[in-house]
Amino acid sequence: MRKLIPLLFILIGCEKEDELILSKKTFSLKIDSVLNSSGTKSLLFDANGFYHLKLDATKNQTLSRVTGTILLNGKEPIPPEKVDWESNLYWSIKRGDTVAIITKSYINYFTGQFTIVNLPPLIASKDELVPTSNFASYSGKGGQINNMIAPIYKMKGDTLVLKTTHSASKQIVFTKIVLE
Repeated sequence: MRKLIPLLFILIGCEKEDELILSKKTFSLKIDSVLNSSGTKSLLFDANGFYHLKLDATKNQTLSRVTGTILLNGKEPIPPEKVDWESNLYWSIKRGDTVAIITKSYINYFTGQFTIVNLPPLIASKDELVPTSNFASYSGKGGQINNMIAPIYKMKGDTLVLKTTHSASKQIVFTKIVLE
């Protein structure tokens, strides 16, 4: 009988130690700014909540970076959190279109001269629909999230609506950018 009593205390003690207190995960997702093509300053933000991106008439695409944050209980999420991005605007490449012209520059090892060589152009092999936004990104230091958008000049006058989604918390943020 003496051996049975200590065994009962051990079983009772283990039950209390197995209780876990789980904290509730609260995510916050927000877009902080839309940067100009050089990435040095934020675009104008009007009273209606629209950003205004001036498209470059000398280039096919105008690059811009969208920045934001995702926090878990007010802190940087560890491990990093995935955020999905979707734009309402697309453009198309037709089969046979020149996608890129590639040049290679180098200093010739034998002559010491700076040389530029035009390589054959990259040609599209099929019709493709091209999105104006990347599809996903992961949070970084401080919970920062980033996405590149690249509308084309033909979209001047349109409004790009960027949808940012965090699947785990089911949060969605819409950013509206007027293309001027």
